[in-house]
Formats: sequence, structure tokens, C-alpha cells
Amino acid sequence: MDSNATQKATDSLKVKIFRAAEAIVSELGASQLTFEILAERSEVDTDTLNTLFPSREALLSAMIEHRLERFRIRWRAYESVLPDEPMREFKALLLSNLSESSEEKNLDSAILAAAASNPALLQTTSDDVEGLFSILANSPLGLAQASILFFSVRGYRLFEQIGICPMSETQRSEFQEEIMRLARKLYEQRQED
Repeated sequence: MDSNATQKATDSLKVKIFRAAEAIVSELGASQLTFEILAERSEVDTDTLNTLFPSREALLSAMIEHRLERFRIRWRAYESVLPDEPMREFKALLLSNLSESSEEKNLDSAILAAAASNPALLQTTSDDVEGLFSILANSPLGLAQASILFFSVRGYRLFEQIGICPMSETQRSEFQEEIMRLARKLYEQRQED
């Protein structure tokens, strides 16, 4: 087997493991994410798990990176279908944050729980957020207004992640529409000024 095929097989195996790990976290909570339970759920033996991920922290770090890559793919997908206008990148950023699956939200909750005892796990996320701030600063709205919208979305997501958001699906859709309407309105106001 050539190295490209080997890498694809390894990547596919990791995705299978990540999905099983996300299901465990979603169903049982972050504290139940052990290699024994993961081996059972993923049908991957513990020796292979230990080879791929020498520790639980290594597994969580890889899951964070995988999670960020899925976010980047979704962001690019939104960007590819939005009209080519100055707000496209920023709108895609907002929409990609608003359209996460329940599994991704549960994974984020697990990451927050794990980071409480090991803050170094957030370094990958922290590096990614620094890049986001340059996008906010360079958006047509400017850093202050773009940050208000972005943090509104992230705050909403945080409430969802910790399970205290009382919004129904209809209310959630209305929130999303209002954020996008407000982004358009702020952009139009800046153009008039």
C-alpha cells in the first residue's frame, strides 16, 4: 500500500474514532470518554487507539483540530454560495457558527469540560480565534460592530453548549435571521456615512 493510501486509511479510521467519541460525549458526557468505552463503540482495539492517540489529551486535541477543520469546510461552503459582495466572508463566518450540529455542540461542551482541567487543550482553538479577529477587523463593519454580531452568535452558542438556552427551533431561526438582518443594516449604514 502506498503512503497516500495509508494516510487515507488512517484519516478514515480517525474520523470513525472521532464520530464514536462525539457520540459518547453526546450520550454519556465528557467524563465517560475513556479508551475502553471508545474501543467498544468504535470497534477499534485499544492498542490501535493508543498508537494513534498516546493519551486522552492527544485524542481531545485531535478532535479539536478535526472540529475546526469541519468548521472551516462549512465556512468555505457558505462563502461559495453567498453573493460576491464585501460582506460575504463575514456573513459566511456568522452562518457557519449558527449552523452547527448537535454533535458539534456536544463536542464543544466536552472540550470546555476537558479544558477546565487542562487549559493547554484550548491552544489550537486560541490560535484559530486570533485569525478570526483579523477577519472581524477587516470586515466592512470594522472590528467593533463585527465583534458585537460575532459575540452575539458565540454567546448564543455558549448557552446552547452548556444546556441553558431556552429557545425553540423557531426562535433560533428568528435569532439567525435577525443577526443577518442586523449585519445588512449596519453595513448599509456604514455605506451611507
